[in-house]
Amino acid sequence: MAPRKRPEAQKTPEVVVRPKSKRNRSPRELEPEAKKLCVKGPGSSRRFDSGCLWAGLASLRVPPLCSSIVRALHQHKLGTAAWPSLQQIGAGGSITGLKFNPLNTNQFFTSSMEGTTRLQDFKGNTLRVFASSDTCNVWFCSLDVSVKSRVVVTGDNVGHVILLNMDGRELWNLRMHKKKVTHVALNPCCDWLLATASVDQTVKIWDLRQVRGKSSFLHSLPHRHPVNAAHFSPDGAQLLTTDQKSEIRVYSACQWDCPPSLIPHPHRHFQHLTPIKASWHPRYNLIVVGRYPDPNFKSCSPHELRTIDVFDGSSGKIMYQLYDPESSGIMSLNEFNPMGDTLASVMGYHILVWSPEDAGTQK
Repeated sequence: MAPRKRPEAQKTPEVVVRPKSKRNRSPRELEPEAKKLCVKGPGSSRRFDSGCLWAGLASLRVPPLCSSIVRALHQHKLGTAAWPSLQQIGAGGSITGLKFNPLNTNQFFTSSMEGTTRLQDFKGNTLRVFASSDTCNVWFCSLDVSVKSRVVVTGDNVGHVILLNMDGRELWNLRMHKKKVTHVALNPCCDWLLATASVDQTVKIWDLRQVRGKSSFLHSLPHRHPVNAAHFSPDGAQLLTTDQKSEIRVYSACQWDCPPSLIPHPHRHFQHLTPIKASWHPRYNLIVVGRYPDPNFKSCSPHELRTIDVFDGSSGKIMYQLYDPESSGIMSLNEFNPMGDTLASVMGYHILVWSPEDAGTQK
């Protein structure tokens, strides 16, 4: 069955950006300013008085903002505190996936084009190599970790997915896709449920307890274009997929066979651009994704901005758009912190932190 295509918003959100400075300001001058974008969300049935994302979330009864977390993030962003530094792995060794170790936050798992999936610490030590290709023609593109099941899952560029336990013992290694596995994700509530996305234009759902071979998937979800990502919602009830062209899909985990909801959105693939991936807000049914304006996209307007778009996950309507004129690149990756009150965005070699001002200063 064909996906249910959601109608595009008839009215473009009114974007109010932070005024661009007339001169380069020092970090100390920038510190009091939280990078927030105020908009009036036409897609929402509720009118937000302040018109900004953070106030909108507050109206959804988000607990008081954690100012200490925001200040700490600003200190790191502005250089008043030192980030841990790791030795670079050299040309061709790009990090393709990163997950903190849930059992020890001083450690993290990485997959990389170096051809390994490993556990490291912030001193630069490799604690365990979970998978190694031993050839420059095969590398790892994605990974996920489950504390409850104590497993690590990783996918490579030729379609293989490897499941290992936390001790590094390989449980199985199977070719689950015809081409590169761009994303692997374990369901946060049912961690035996695995989603894999691939450039072979499919997303597949697997039961880790019943994997016997490449044909043992529970469901195969065909797409019109290669797929960059497949993210389960925080409650595990929905699956969010991002293709390499102009579709974001939302599937219901209890009705895989039903047509998904489709959100038209420009985020086309470019070889030298980090693949754009939509993600969930950790506490509410909101989707965040970077926009790459496409003149061939139906609703493209002249001089369209490279915004960060926030959608209602239920209706598919655009709620807000974030934009900073001093950082006008394409925001390929966007991730909220666990509280949902701070957003980190990746733009090339830069990371932007979008956070509210102290709660007492909000309008």
